[in-house]
Amino acid sequence: MSTDRRSVLKSLAAAGLAVGSLSWAQAATSANPAPAASASRTVTSLVSGGALDAAFLAGVREAVQANAGQGLAAQPLQGLDAATFTRLGALLQDGEPTLLVGLIDDAAATLVLDLVRSAGGRVLSVQHHRVGHGAAAAPWATTLGRSLVASAAVPAAADPHGTAYVALSCVI
Repeated sequence: MSTDRRSVLKSLAAAGLAVGSLSWAQAATSANPAPAASASRTVTSLVSGGALDAAFLAGVREAVQANAGQGLAAQPLQGLDAATFTRLGALLQDGEPTLLVGLIDDAAATLVLDLVRSAGGRVLSVQHHRVGHGAAAAPWATTLGRSLVASAAVPAAADPHGTAYVALSCVI
């Protein structure tokens, strides 16, 4: 990831968070216990506008529908602009247990993980992948989405010439 792109993403996140800076300071200083596991929870997916977004979101939807009896509901966050970071901030502060799963680039993952940790969320898993552009990429992303929701083993992807992604799973 280029330094310029990382700087731009950090600037976008900072601009989006400047609007709610008082509430962020309150969230960072309050003693929030880790969210308890619940039979009813929301699954929020986070994607950054890459080629595999649709396949990843389809896998998340499949896993949520397969576990519909457990009260799962999907709520996607797409794009990594100020509005997305504002919605993520609202999710972090609402007090409801939410499973956040994502397939995003490494700079965005750094920002998201910092926000989750500073708000008292729990990071369940973070994996770095390089994914090619061939026919196997979309099925891999679908399987990844299902695996992250189910808290199952995440399929590995290793293509030294592929696009870098970070797969993450957090409880917020």
